[in-house]
Amino acid sequence: MTFGEYIRVIREEKQLLLREVASQMNIDTALLSKIERGTRIARKEQVEALAKALKQNKSEMLQYWLADKIVFMLKEEKNITEILKIVEQKINRLSKK
Repeated sequence: MTFGEYIRVIREEKQLLLREVASQMNIDTALLSKIERGTRIARKEQVEALAKALKQNKSEMLQYWLADKIVFMLKEEKNITEILKIVEQKINRLSKK
């Protein structure tokens, strides 16, 4: 499930209209629609505003968003698994400091 699909499901489960959520976030309805369709990547501040508007856990929502950003960045690469292994090693080193 993409980040856009994730937020659309939550919004629809709560029976909220696109314009209602966009208004709470102080963004244009068209922008929120593009985020839901995956044609635009949300900024971190927008994800945080979405979490608040949808009354969702901000940390969980940021995880979905970051995962999508990483997939988008790597989708054209041939050695994705190897790249992610290197990233994991670097993160492990950082967390030990």
